[in-house]
Amino acid sequence: MYFWTCWYTKRYRLTIYLTLAVALTILGALPDGFEYHYGHWVLAKMTLQRVAEVWDVGAGNTLVLILVLLLFAAADLGALAMGDVAKGKDLDFLLTRPRPRRYFIRTSWLAGVAELIPLLVIPILASILVMFCKTHALLARPLLRLAIPLFALAVAMYALVFLLATVSGGAQNGFQIAALVVFLYAGLNYARNEAWFDPDYHHKFFGAFDWFESSHQIFPYANLVILICVTFALPLITQAGFKRIDL
Repeated sequence: MYFWTCWYTKRYRLTIYLTLAVALTILGALPDGFEYHYGHWVLAKMTLQRVAEVWDVGAGNTLVLILVLLLFAAADLGALAMGDVAKGKDLDFLLTRPRPRRYFIRTSWLAGVAELIPLLVIPILASILVMFCKTHALLARPLLRLAIPLFALAVAMYALVFLLATVSGGAQNGFQIAALVVFLYAGLNYARNEAWFDPDYHHKFFGAFDWFESSHQIFPYANLVILICVTFALPLITQAGFKRIDL
């Protein structure tokens, strides 16, 4: 019941984020492949090279737009998940139910992660549909492959903001740390020429994903596994901290 309550209370936010994400990804996937002739934009003749170019540019634009929007949405949902509840009267009512505190932490955290899934899947499907209609070809494998680290970044952001907002008892602290993390992430990425920890690596897509593709790893996808482990450790830390809050 509480799981669906979390969804219901954020239904308007999710609708706005989803609408914005779909609109942005369609705009990002649409422009490439058109040519200007006699005052009109027309779809160019699709050769094998042009098809590959349309999918490369469209996938890159889609990843950039979804990354930015998903990180912001994850920070917003993480800050409001328990941050606002912890400082209001709702929590007093919830804790009178025959449920331990960890139930509300785990359920709220899982609900937030589940809320991010349609914000990732539906815009990507919309982008793939647009590029397929233009090229009549399906070259979505790189886009789908990078969707996994993209979602891992979003969940990590959500888990971090969820921790700080819940333990501090206010959403404002979660928003502040989210802005700091995004700023540091983007700044370090830019300072390293969009090549995380490997100046010789030539990325094909947005540089934020190069960290997952770096050759300087203990084993393939080690960085992704480490990020996932840290992400799943954060709700446990949140749960331990929430137990000590005097309500």
